[in-house]
Amino acid sequence: MVRQSLSRRRFGVALTGAVTIGLAGCSDDDSADDDSELFEPEDPGALTLELENEDGDPVSSGVEVTMESEEEDYTSNYHDDIDDGQLMASLMYEGEYTITLESVDDEFETVEETVTLEEDDETVSVVLDGATPDTADDDEDGEDE
Repeated sequence: MVRQSLSRRRFGVALTGAVTIGLAGCSDDDSADDDSELFEPEDPGALTLELENEDGDPVSSGVEVTMESEEEDYTSNYHDDIDDGQLMASLMYEGEYTITLESVDDEFETVEETVTLEEDDETVSVVLDGATPDTADDDEDGEDE
């Protein structure tokens, strides 16, 4: 068996004055403007979900919301962000989203909606059959006092 010897080489450079290094495609002023557009997120507007039970009462607790854009490989999850039956989400991309609403306590069946988000704000109302309304939470708090 032959053993190979490894050695390290050191390189030193003494610089006097300014050094300019050009990288392919980086020194052209026009390409810098074009590249900056690739990193700016789209501004599709805001998406508001209005969650209510079958009686029209707002539902703010016990709901897990997932918003997914397969086209952009983007997913957002929401749970504690629902207030007075409304969830306001600022999404990064325009296009079609699949919105899945699941019950934390198995009070209602999973609901799935498809929404196309463009440049304007969008509001979608979703009925969650069997979900506990916010007013029931208030009633329970009142009984405990």
